[in-house]
Amino acid sequence: MVAEPMSTQPRRDWMDLSSPRPPQERTETSAVSREASRAFAARSGLVTGLARIRSGAARAGNAAAGHLQPVLSVAAAPLRRAAPAWQGAAGRVGAHPLVSRAGEAAKRAGALPWGRALLLAGLGVLGLSALFLAWCAATLPPVSGTPPTPRTLTVQAQDGTPIARRDVARGRAIPLASVSRPMIQAFLAAQDPWFEDGYRLDAAGLAAVIRRSFRDTISDGPRAGGPRLTQRLVRRDIIGTAPGEARSIADRVREAMLVLWLSARESDAQILARALALAPFGPGLVGVDAAARTLFGKEAGDLGTAEAAYLAGLTLAPDLRPDRDVTAIRALGRSVLDGMVMRGKLSAAESAEAGRALDGLSPTGTTPVTRSGFPDLVLAEAAGRLGPDAPREAILRTTLDRDLQAMAEVAVDRRLDAAGRGGTRAGLLVLGPDGSVQAVVAGGTPLADTPEARRAASASLRHLGRDGRPVYDRLVAGPVPAAARRTALLTLLAGLARPPEGAEDPASRDGLFVGPVGDLLVGTYLSGPTAENGAGDGPEALFQDLAAQVAKARPAPVAEAREAARDTARDTGSTGRGASRPAWQNPGERQQAASLRGVPRVIDTGRLRLDGQSVRLAGVEGQGGTLAREFRQYLRRREVTCQPAGGADLYRCRAGDQDLSEVVLFNGAGRAAPGAPPDLQAAEANAKARKAGVWQ
Repeated sequence: MVAEPMSTQPRRDWMDLSSPRPPQERTETSAVSREASRAFAARSGLVTGLARIRSGAARAGNAAAGHLQPVLSVAAAPLRRAAPAWQGAAGRVGAHPLVSRAGEAAKRAGALPWGRALLLAGLGVLGLSALFLAWCAATLPPVSGTPPTPRTLTVQAQDGTPIARRDVARGRAIPLASVSRPMIQAFLAAQDPWFEDGYRLDAAGLAAVIRRSFRDTISDGPRAGGPRLTQRLVRRDIIGTAPGEARSIADRVREAMLVLWLSARESDAQILARALALAPFGPGLVGVDAAARTLFGKEAGDLGTAEAAYLAGLTLAPDLRPDRDVTAIRALGRSVLDGMVMRGKLSAAESAEAGRALDGLSPTGTTPVTRSGFPDLVLAEAAGRLGPDAPREAILRTTLDRDLQAMAEVAVDRRLDAAGRGGTRAGLLVLGPDGSVQAVVAGGTPLADTPEARRAASASLRHLGRDGRPVYDRLVAGPVPAAARRTALLTLLAGLARPPEGAEDPASRDGLFVGPVGDLLVGTYLSGPTAENGAGDGPEALFQDLAAQVAKARPAPVAEAREAARDTARDTGSTGRGASRPAWQNPGERQQAASLRGVPRVIDTGRLRLDGQSVRLAGVEGQGGTLAREFRQYLRRREVTCQPAGGADLYRCRAGDQDLSEVVLFNGAGRAAPGAPPDLQAAEANAKARKAGVWQ
């Protein structure tokens, strides 16, 4: 075999470093080398600077440590003394059989195929739980509660006289020594009769607090390891959870934290003083200080037993209005008196005496109007016009006639006196032609929030001002058909006449009566164990009493016309002419007296074409052009009803419940004619004030 010579030919060309390179390549290499040198120098400088900074920081740290060494030694001395105890405790915990079993279980779980994953998942859950608890603790509300924004709502009668006030106020946080003893005992009887029983925050107490925090209701029975008054204080007054409102897990955890914190940090007297300062005593009224001064004009330290029972009853149902739901609050106050007797803080004789005082007790400002609930219905109707942001001050003017209201109250008092007032209830309601409330006296329960009551409240609202500026102004409302008005009156009257909850129903002697008094519709009721001349006579007598007062105070136009007709007939009969012969009538005038109905065509803002004839809007001097086109757009083929207004072609026309003359003048689309009625002149003045239409 002949060996083949090994080939020394390389498979690729290798660069010979010693071989000469072209000048251009040498130049490029030199430039690269210079750049690399500069970069290296820069890095070297940076490294040197960082080294100097580190050495300076080390020297500064050593100097600071030298200065702080004595302070740290003093601070660490207690920790060093406690270290043996900690080590001993850690040793005892580590030697506990449960700890060793847990460690062995963890080792066995880690040896399983999925054991480590399960351990990691458990540790993750524990970490997330710790983060959640830390977040709940960081977002705890202040224990002093959130102060409400002060607000005052005033409801006025037709002449601007205030008839009801609704304030949002919070009283001062006063010490327990500044609260009268009856008020403290009544509050405890209402909220937590077992508050003064001792308890401990041991393992059972902690478990009870946590368990009750996760329940939706607070037990009314004896406490079993958890303070019920503290829990109600935290849930209702500090966190602000309304009864029946859904609560999140975070809210339940925060409640448990706050209950435990207050129970550990504050005494029973401090917790009770805080509860009295944050308890609601009706809508918008927070704290016993504000309640005592607003409702009874007294300081909290001067409250008697009956007044304390009334206020404590309010805390059991804070949605009740103190000057409206008087009967219901008195019933709650009597249950509070029974609770005081049960706790041994009041004798039976003292409870009976306080009960008699409670039966005649009413807060300051309570009137038949406030007890009827009419102001609250008007406020509910005006809430949408006030806007989402609550105003600091609002004024609502209604159609309530003070003179007519006084007559109604006098008539009701007379009938109650005649019936002996022994369990007798009487009430009266007067509606205007537009369905608005002119007078109301409630002897049973307040007006219910029904569609009929809402419509009456809407028709009764005339003016609404918010923070000094007008928001809503309606001078008149459209008339309501007689049948619809009578149905609404009967519905409202039935609500007023229903007996209070829990009272014995004397329905066998109830009676209602409805009838007109001029252009007003009056409804009365009288119920009780005794009535004169059988059921039904009492309500009719009440109606006749009011009708007589109205006729005496302001004679109706119809009565005046009948009296004039009788005088004319008497004078005619004295001359020998036939007094019963009717006067001759002009056919044209009879045709004008008929009402018109249909879809009109707009000529200008003061004239319409309806049923082939020209119709002039009473009290309006019309305008053409853009304003007439806007008026045409407003009507948009709506049906119009026109009633004669005295002239040849003069009418008062309505589209729905809106008077077109008032609409035109209110929008500044015309001017008031000479001699226009006061309501139309007021609409023109409103347009002038707003610089609307022709008044721009």
